[in-house]
Formats: sequence, structure tokens, C-alpha cells
Amino acid sequence: MTTTPGRPPVSAGRTRGFMAAMVVDALGSGVWITFSLLYFVYGRGMELTAAGSALSAGSLTALAAGGLAVGTLTDRLGPYRAAVLSCACRAVAFPCYLLADNMATVAVIAFTVSFGDRLYWAAHGGLVDSVTSAEHAQRSLFALLNSLRNVGLGVGALAVALASSLEGADAALWNAIPLVNAASFAVAGVLFRWVGRALAPARERTADRERHDSGGRRPSYRGVLANRGFLAFTGATLTLTLSSVAFDSILPVYLRSLDAPLWVPPAAYLLSCVAIPACQPLALRLGRRHAPLRLMALAAVLVAAAFGGLAALTLLGRAGAVAGVGVPVLVFSLGEAVFGAVAMTIVLAYATSHEAGRYSAFYQLAWGLSGALGPGVHTFLFSASGSAPWLVMGCALLVGAAVYLRLAGAATRTEDAPQGRKAEA
Repeated sequence: MTTTPGRPPVSAGRTRGFMAAMVVDALGSGVWITFSLLYFVYGRGMELTAAGSALSAGSLTALAAGGLAVGTLTDRLGPYRAAVLSCACRAVAFPCYLLADNMATVAVIAFTVSFGDRLYWAAHGGLVDSVTSAEHAQRSLFALLNSLRNVGLGVGALAVALASSLEGADAALWNAIPLVNAASFAVAGVLFRWVGRALAPARERTADRERHDSGGRRPSYRGVLANRGFLAFTGATLTLTLSSVAFDSILPVYLRSLDAPLWVPPAAYLLSCVAIPACQPLALRLGRRHAPLRLMALAAVLVAAAFGGLAALTLLGRAGAVAGVGVPVLVFSLGEAVFGAVAMTIVLAYATSHEAGRYSAFYQLAWGLSGALGPGVHTFLFSASGSAPWLVMGCALLVGAAVYLRLAGAATRTEDAPQGRKAEA
């Protein structure tokens, strides 16, 4: 772990504790995303549509009620206390799923879990920034965490693929899933608390110094909304987050519409979950040669190219589609790897330490809105034409890439550069 001038060195033990806490959160959240419906259908005996509606209702309510509030809460508590509270919410909520037997109960519990998730993501950038402010080290950490989250998604996808064999599993096995998740978040919360005792005071002194340098201005969302460069960056990133949702939600349906065998969609998804971590070293090498906003433009172009390749599968016939789907999946994975390694470093570059929670929470709205609106938008496009989601999103991504390049050019002028950490941006 890299230390930063002016900050106390991080002991090896607390470094391992920090990484263990982040690993537990990334893996636990990733596994549950793809495993949740399976649990309610086979473990709790609910109807698929009822379980999906309840989970969506809870998540959307948490987005509406807490999407921005978690940013204010994080800035007031500090990232470590916010992370501890986030873990506590989920550690308490997951065992309650064992008692859930109706949609309303599932929705309330899902709200608590989703609120904990949103609070963690608001604190996520500040946690990494408290350990190191060196841009290359931050990219390495964000890339690693992105890889771990995709490993978790891959494990969940394997579970879904094995659903038929698990259908007759004992209830104790299913009930162990939320209990293990709860225990893991409890451990992560204890680790965040332990590490935070050493790192939080130094970070608070940095935030106080930045607040003094800004003339004592109280942090608020007014400052976030006045930052036109950050708003443009977040708007452009919405094209990438919507594309990620399209890949996860429409690709299986699209491949089946091409008469691909049943094993092809899960194989393509698992290929991506493996390829994204494998592409991270290349993404980091690119990061040492190019400015962050130009890397975001590269990520958008790569994903657009991948979507163009997916749209072209309709021209290849059944055998050609099966043989050729791996190429666009790999290109998409490289784009996702670049995106995951650099996006949060840009968010931190726009924010000061005492506003990082608000900036992170606002940025995370792109993911929240994509998760809420994406499936509906993409299925509507798919109903018009199988290739429409890929072509429309490909064009949107190219527009997003143009915005990133314009921001990169404007960042050479001091007045348009990210204001939080100009020297590092």
C-alpha cells in the first residue's frame, strides 16, 4: 500500500484489515446481486415475479429516499463511520430474510440492504482516498475492487446456472446464504472500525484544512450542482452505466433470439466476469500513459465497438453468432476494466475531502438510475428490433466519448479543471 506525503504511514496489519474489509464487501455484494432471486424462488418458495417486484420496490425506494442523503451522511460521519453503519445495516437486514414470507416484508428488508449498499458506495471513494491520494495507487485499488466485484458476480452467475440441481436442496442450505452474508458484513464493519481509528483523524485534519482554505464554506449539493464539468462527466458516464445494464439484462435474451444454445448466454456472461479482472493489468498500463478523461473516452469507444459487434451477430447466422460472440464480449470487458479503474479517481479529483461523500453519491445516481430505468428502456428497444439496444447505446456511447474528450481539453485550462485536487487530476 502506498503512503502519501503528509499522512501517517499505514501499518501492514491495518492495510491487510482495510483490504480484507473491502474484499468482503465487494464479494458479498456481487454474489447477492445474481443470487437473490434464486434464493427467494427456491429458498423461500416465492413466485419469481413477486420476488422481483419486491426487490425492485425496495431498491427504488432506497434510491429515491437515500440516493443523495447518503452523501450528506457520509460527509458528516466520515467515510469509515459511514462504512461501519453501512455494514451494520446489511448485517442486521440479511438474517431478516429468513422470516420474509410476503412481498411487503421483502421490500422493507430490500430497502435496508439497498440503503446500506448506497451508503457504502458514497463512502467508497473516501475510504480509498484516506489510504492514498496518489492517483496511480488509487487506480490500482479501484481496479482490484472492480475485479473482485466481478468475481462475485461470476460466482452468483454460476449459482444461477446450477439452479436446477439446487432446486431440491435442503432449506438449511438456502438459509445459510443470507446468514453467511450477514456474518461477512459484520466482520467487514469491525475491520472498517479498526482501520478507521488510525486513519480517520488524519483525514479529518485534511478535511478541516480544505474547509479553512475554502473560506469556511459549508459543504452542500449546491456546490456539486454548480460544478458544470462534474455534471457533464456524470451525464456522459450514464451512457456507460446504461450499457453495463444492457449487457447484463438483454444479452441472454438477444442470444436466445439468435437461436443460440442454452449454454451460450451463461458462458458469455462468465467469460466477461473472468475477462474483466484479466484485463485490469492492461487497463492500469494504459492509465500510466493517458489522462483519466481520455481513458474514459477510450472505455466508451471500446464498449461502443463491442455493441456494434453484438449487433453484427444477426448477419452471421446461428453458428456464426455462437462462434463470434466471444470477440465483442472480450472487447466489452476491456472497456469495463478501463472504466472501473479510472472513473472514481476522476470523481475524487473533482471533490475536496469534506465533499467526497456528496460527489460520490451524486455520481452513483448514474448507476442507480441505470439499474432502475435500464431494463425497461432496453426491453422496449429490443421489442422494436433485436439489434436496436446495441445500436442505440453504441451511438450514445460515442456521444459520451466526445463529451469526455471535450472535458479533457477543457481541463488544460485552470478554471475548467477538477477543483478538488487540481494537481492530481
